[in-house]
Amino acid sequence: MISRYRGCMLGAAVGDALGMPGETMPPRPDRAAAEYRAAHRRHPNAGLAPSSYTDDTQLMLLAGELLAGGVFTPERYLRGIRDLVDGEGLRFPDGPVLTASWRLVADGPGRTGVESPGAGCMPLAVPFALAIAEPDTLYRDLTAACAVTHSHIAAQAATISFAMLLRATLADEPDPVHVAELCARSMDPLLSSRIATAWDLSREGFSLDAVLPVIGNDISVYQTLPMALYLISRFGKSDALLPVAASIGGNSDTIAFLCGAWLGARWGTGAFPPALLNNLENNARIAALAERLMQVGAGKD
Repeated sequence: MISRYRGCMLGAAVGDALGMPGETMPPRPDRAAAEYRAAHRRHPNAGLAPSSYTDDTQLMLLAGELLAGGVFTPERYLRGIRDLVDGEGLRFPDGPVLTASWRLVADGPGRTGVESPGAGCMPLAVPFALAIAEPDTLYRDLTAACAVTHSHIAAQAATISFAMLLRATLADEPDPVHVAELCARSMDPLLSSRIATAWDLSREGFSLDAVLPVIGNDISVYQTLPMALYLISRFGKSDALLPVAASIGGNSDTIAFLCGAWLGARWGTGAFPPALLNNLENNARIAALAERLMQVGAGKD
């Protein structure tokens, strides 16, 4: 099981780093490759080296360290974001994440979340899913964490649904995507409908070219999560999952982050080519944090 916990966090970061240069770009599935690349020189991520992750993994690690230390609160998480912003260390951040940090300074730590359906809080799903096994506690604590930056029900529903998918995957349930759809159904029927559509398109064998105009690939959770779940359903049993996810364009870093987290939770670290793990930025720190979160989760069961 430790390999799957490590794989979940490492896989998220690997996917993020693979998708980093394609963020905001058009889809290029013809260029899909399981290797790290640099962004082009005019890209917002141009300053990052190949194998570097984005703000998605930064937020995963920030929340994960707080959870592993038993000190997570929404306010501590928000102040951690603010520290990253002040230090100019947050990489091409999501708009609501920046806005929340500015509201902390202007108004204090009260209602800082933005009514945005963006996917900027979705990285929280990974550390929370690894640290909290009990569904009601996971729902309650993750909702509060999401609200720091995203008050929109869709953003919260997507994050919680993906966390439940990871829990179902770790428990070897037969259909984790259906678990995510059921979770979303109770919170946001539109998101649930879009997940169901993506799931149907995958099962019916529709090609990526055919589904891209239907599902989309932008930063909205109405597109990011369904696209990730389509890719997981369509390519999850092949080596193509992460290369295809990273080449999807649009919100490719987050989409590949989600695909990598699922891949590692399902198959463990052995699902990834050694070069991707060995060359990943801060790989030892991420693996160690996954072990600590596993211990936290075991202590709460």
